[in-house]
This record gives sequence, C-alpha cells and structure tokens, in this order.
Amino acid sequence: MIAILGVAVFGCGTDYVDPGDDQPTAKTTWFQDVAPIVGERCMGCHQADGIAPFELTTYEAAVEHGAMMVDAIDRGIMPPFDAREEADCTPRHGWQDDPRLTAEEKETIRSWVDTGFAKGTEVAIDIPAVPELENISQTLTPANGYVTSGTRDEFMCFVLDPGNVTLKWITGLQVRPGNDLVVHHAVITQVDEAEGNTLIAQHGAGTAFQCDQTPGSFVMNVWTPGNQPMRTPSELAIPLGPRNKVVMQIHYHPAGGTHTPDVTKIDLQYSSVWPRKMYFVAAVGNELTAPNLEPGPGDAGFPRFLIPANSPDHTERMFRDIDSLDGLTNVKLYSVNPHMHLVGTHINSKILRPAARGNEPQSECLANGGWNFDWQRTYTYDAPIDELPSLEVGDKISVSCAWNNTMDNPFVERMLHDANLPPQPIDIALGEQTTNEMCLEIFGIAVDAPAQPLLATDPVVLPNLRAIDMFVR
Repeated sequence: MIAILGVAVFGCGTDYVDPGDDQPTAKTTWFQDVAPIVGERCMGCHQADGIAPFELTTYEAAVEHGAMMVDAIDRGIMPPFDAREEADCTPRHGWQDDPRLTAEEKETIRSWVDTGFAKGTEVAIDIPAVPELENISQTLTPANGYVTSGTRDEFMCFVLDPGNVTLKWITGLQVRPGNDLVVHHAVITQVDEAEGNTLIAQHGAGTAFQCDQTPGSFVMNVWTPGNQPMRTPSELAIPLGPRNKVVMQIHYHPAGGTHTPDVTKIDLQYSSVWPRKMYFVAAVGNELTAPNLEPGPGDAGFPRFLIPANSPDHTERMFRDIDSLDGLTNVKLYSVNPHMHLVGTHINSKILRPAARGNEPQSECLANGGWNFDWQRTYTYDAPIDELPSLEVGDKISVSCAWNNTMDNPFVERMLHDANLPPQPIDIALGEQTTNEMCLEIFGIAVDAPAQPLLATDPVVLPNLRAIDMFVR
C-alpha cells in the first residue's frame, strides 16, 4: 500500500500492472491521462449537442469506442483536420485552432486501450462547449422554410434584411443549417440597397427563389459541412453597408428522398471598433478548359475536366493569373477553405510569384491536405495579418486535386445511392450537381479598410470588393 501511494504521486495514474519484480509500473488511466486529451481534442464534437455521431464524454462511452478511436487516430482521420505538411507543399505558417494530437498524446491513448482501459480515480471532466459563435448581435432568419425532394440538386436564394441604417462591422458569422441532411453548402453575399429592394419586390423578403447565380456585390462567407464559425480579430471585419441586404444561396442536396423543411439561419456578431483591414471571400479553381486547365491523364493533349469511372487516382491541375486588383491595396490571404465534392481525396494550392518578395518565396505553398466531404473546414493562418501571404498583380495561384472514382471509395457508393443510380462508377465532369465534382480553394481575403471619418455623419467610400472577381458561384 505504501509503495502504491508513493507511485501515485509521481506516476501517470492510479491503476497499476505488476511486471513481476519489486517495482510496480504505472498504468495509463482514463481520468488522469486520457480524458484531458479527449476533452481538449475531441469532446467539442463528441458530446450530446455536438455534430459527431456519438459521445466521448464518459468513461463507459470511451471504452466502447476505444478501439475505433485508436484506429481513427492512426489513420489520421480524427480529429477531423485535413491540413498536411508534405515535402512538396508545406505552408509557411501553421494554423489556428489546430486540433491534431501530438505523438505523445497518440501514444497515451493507444497505451490506455492496449493495457485494458484502466479507469483511474474519478474526477470531474471539463467538457468544452460546442463550437458556437458567442456574443451574437443579430440572427437573420428566412420567413419560410424550404423543402427539397427528388434526385436533382437545387440552388435557392433568400434575401435577408439586417435593417441597419449605418455602416456596421462584422467580426463573427455563423451559418446554422436547419436540416443538415440536405444543406450541401451556403454562400453568403451582400447586395446594395437598390438591388436588395428590387430582389425583395420580385421574390419577397426571406422567401426562397431559384438562383443558379448568386446576386451580390461581394461574398461575405461560405459555409460547408463541418466548418467552424467565422471569427476575426477586431482589426479585420466585414463591412455591412447602410441599408444593404444579405443574400443567402443554399445548395440543397436531396439525399434520396423528401425531407423536413429547412430553415437555415445566419448569426452575426458586430464590432464597434473601426478595423484597419476588411474581409471578404474569393476563390480560385473550377477551371473547365485551357489555358487555365492543364492537360491531365487521358486528355490526349486537349485539357478537359473529366474524372473517368474506375480511376483510383485521377488528378487535375489548374491556375489563375492575377492580372488586376482594381485599386485594392496591401492584399493578404487570411484563410483557406478547400472545396470538392464526394469523390475527392486530396487538394493543394500554391502561389507563384514573378520573384521572391522580402520574406516571401517565389513559390509558396498556401494549403495542402486530404479531403472528407463531411468534415470541411476553413483553415486560418496562425500569423499576424502583416505577415500573411501577400497577393499582387502578376502573381499566379495554382490548385491541384485528386479523386478516387472507384467502389473502393465509400463516398462513390454514397453519391450513386443518393442520385438513385446503379452501384457502378460513372464518368464525373465539373459542375454543381453532387454527381459532378469541383476543385476549388476558397480564400479569406484581407484588404486595407478606408480611414475612419471624423464625424459619424461623414460618408465612407468602400473600395470595389468585387475587384478580385475569382469566385465561382
């Protein structure tokens, strides 16, 4: 008893295995060793109100899923964070809120499972809150829900009126799907007062109407499954112009049946601080033909975006020249949100400059990672704004993607099932339908904000935020 108590002070748990000599060996336990790791890395999703399919907040639940946990960690699919560092593409900066486990943390969980799930001394577990936007200033809600059915995807828009009469600054935005079984993604744009009033007169406020192209002066945010709320520091904010309207375009995927009405809402967080940078969204990719689409496997010298059936590792590479910024100054890349559809397996992007600029190399990896449609995420660089990758006229951004279009990929089976197609791979082209594919990097862009006026009544002239007109909507 004295020996056990003595080791309890210095060991890593309270249950022990006797190796057969005079010195007991500490055993890894749930409460003392594993729960703190799972609490920090996993419980934000794996809890009663989280988006994960099961909980990991109790000892019993962790034991039930322990072997699965080790397998998912070993395969790199959990925690869901697909950013990768590889020899040919490693970003210069790390990422904010990176949940990946260290080698030591992985070994602790593996040891706990391998040695028999020791419980340890029960203590209170600190369960983190589900990732949600805090200090919400306003919630924009459609007037009516929308019901999708059939087998074809739909694109529906809702015009939402924030009702603001002065310029406001947004530093937080969260899209909350009402029915996440059918909401494929959402694009949030802003229209000026005149266009917004016209759209409301035509379609009504907060009422769904078909819109293959999203109206808007610029893109504020893109929501995809698994994404976290958008938050920016006070020095970086989205401008919401006086009496401007917000348009929410939702890509609905019927998922093989008729579903309950979807009422997707938008939470906004306003800041009273005048920022030095403005945030908006642009994207590169989805190139269909030459010269921006390079020849790929099977193209026979004529570039075309086509992923052949039964191809286990098909690749496409494309680029976009930055030939104009239309007066936008000191442009920085703040974040990257990769986007593909179900069949994708890998995506990366690089910026190719005419020459090195200061600390910025001529060729710089912007993002690199695997792909899982259910766990899409915006990756925000962990660096001060002034040290972020810069974008100037004459630069080129390249995007490369890979797909596994065989029945070995469970997402192929899912795609075919949802589209009511036979369980046999099909050729896949570029497009908006879920039976199509995409290769797209969605960038959060930071540009200089106008100076704060001396008087609140003085007009504010915003630059043309559609100047980087790269977004494919």
